[in-house]
Amino acid sequence: MKWFYIIAILAAVGMVVLPLTYLKAEKEGQFDGLVIGYGEDGRPIRKDKAVVYYDGYGAAIRSIDPITCGDTSSAGIQSNFYEGLYSYHYLKRPVYENLVCVLAAEFPKVSDDHLTYTIRIRPDVKYQRNPCFGTEADGRHKTRTVRARDFVLAFKRCADFHVNAQLSWALISGRIKGLDAYRDKTEKDFKRLDFLRYDLDVEGVRALDDQTLQIKLTEPYPQLKYVLAMALYAPIPREAVDYWMPRTGLTEFHKPESVVGTGPYLLHAFKPKNKIILVRNPDFRPDFYPAEGEAGDEEMELLADAGKRVPFIDVAVFDWMPQDYSAWMMFLSKRKDASGIPERTFEFVITPDKELTRKWRQRHIYLRKAWSPSVYWIVFNMEDPILGRSKALRQAICLAYDVESHIKVLYNDRGKRAVNIIPSTFPGHKEAGAGPYYRLDLAAAREKIEEAKNELGPAMLLDEYGEIPELTLDMSQYDRADKFGEFVKQQFRKIGLRLKVIYNDWPTLQKKVDNKQSQIYTMGWHADYPDAENFFQLFYSPNIDKGTNNSNYKNEEFDRLYERIRTMDETPERMALYVRMSSIINEDCPVLLLSEPQSFVMYYDWMSNVKLHPIGYGYLKYRRIDYDLRKKLGGRN
Repeated sequence: MKWFYIIAILAAVGMVVLPLTYLKAEKEGQFDGLVIGYGEDGRPIRKDKAVVYYDGYGAAIRSIDPITCGDTSSAGIQSNFYEGLYSYHYLKRPVYENLVCVLAAEFPKVSDDHLTYTIRIRPDVKYQRNPCFGTEADGRHKTRTVRARDFVLAFKRCADFHVNAQLSWALISGRIKGLDAYRDKTEKDFKRLDFLRYDLDVEGVRALDDQTLQIKLTEPYPQLKYVLAMALYAPIPREAVDYWMPRTGLTEFHKPESVVGTGPYLLHAFKPKNKIILVRNPDFRPDFYPAEGEAGDEEMELLADAGKRVPFIDVAVFDWMPQDYSAWMMFLSKRKDASGIPERTFEFVITPDKELTRKWRQRHIYLRKAWSPSVYWIVFNMEDPILGRSKALRQAICLAYDVESHIKVLYNDRGKRAVNIIPSTFPGHKEAGAGPYYRLDLAAAREKIEEAKNELGPAMLLDEYGEIPELTLDMSQYDRADKFGEFVKQQFRKIGLRLKVIYNDWPTLQKKVDNKQSQIYTMGWHADYPDAENFFQLFYSPNIDKGTNNSNYKNEEFDRLYERIRTMDETPERMALYVRMSSIINEDCPVLLLSEPQSFVMYYDWMSNVKLHPIGYGYLKYRRIDYDLRKKLGGRN
């Protein structure tokens, strides 16, 4: 999903959560006595020894509201307390063949014209207890079951002009009957804190009864089943809006106490750039570890807990660790359970054939690897007067950039060169083939530079010496970012281009990009769902205003083709259009394609049930910590 800064994914390999207080959480046994459920008499059931998972995060969490979630780091946290109608099977692959029901009782019933979806909601799902529901006689906050109208409210909030819902709105705008008109009405007729707008009816999203949600589309939307598997559209109780929004003066949920989810964990503490703490939700419905997997899962002991009730972990503690080496040292000292591998130590840990060395395995550590359906790239702002005008300049930069060395030098060869915008694990990648400018060819690059000067000269866009002016790259500041910046400068210098690198914190970079103030910047996209359409929509010009087309790319033919494929089922005709659309991007080069990343994550033997998922979130509930083994091996308890 989402735009992400290139290094953020590597820095935020795992997550951590703590309950209770921030400072006392270092004490062993701090979480003992955690409430894990309630007896028939309503009294709390407590656990003598709480099982705590320790990890870290290195990219800022931008949102704890599902509607405003638009980045992988926020999604990774949110998915533990917010849930969607559907998700993906934890163990089975390929993901596009293995959707599973979560809050839905069954898969949608779809009308013959593919325009009406009718979805039954599970009757046994409760929200976490919250003051917005009132108080029991014994002093506990109340809860209630999820109803279809809560999903209706989620869609209304997504369309609400007063809520900054970029990604969630971009995926459904123009798709659901009446929803765009509803958005216009919220802008014209309602002030920001007037929540009576949520009482308005929307033709395309209705609750037929407490357990039945109906969605009516303006046109067929084959990817809707995947969109509904995102927690962006998690149910929201109206009580939470009416209770918390007036108190905070905000239109989104911003504090831990205002989060009202249905997931296996509660957001107990949220201190940005400090600590995030998740604790077991004692009202979480019965949910179970998968009973089936795929070939090899049983041998990897991934089915040992088949059919057992989840979650297994009681508390998750995520400490802010923006520097990967500091996070690594915490892992080596057994203060966290999982870790990525810093670039400077990679060759001492991983063999040339990319396996864990015997020395590290003897330390009771194992390795998990996975290819991510993501593409890292350097983005050219197509509204910039220089880069937008000169296609030859963009092509020259692509031809001059040594991507193979980039992957080797900056990422220890943890990835492969991206040759088109479709991830190699998706249908369409092979058919689209490699773009003509996504290769290293300095001679061709220098020829393109001369063409660029001919394009820019008549427009008076060259400097006083007849050269291309200095260009500016914006990137996020992180551990060893300067090495990345210097590498990029070297690549530009090979063809006579001067480059200035500006380092920003992540929110500043995102703001610059949103306001079209960056000339060139480093970004990437992680798939929201397993269809190449999710990548093509990044270059559809109407999505410039919706916040997902951040290159500000416009091409009339591409737009016409996108409008055709967005309603098409998977057919040979659609595949042919995918190939043509990919070739248009390959020719225009609105981005310099870099790599498809490969994740390397290390875990101690006391953690089991680990299988990295390429797209889905919310799988912490399946992980298990062997409390006694961690204590025996000197780990943190």
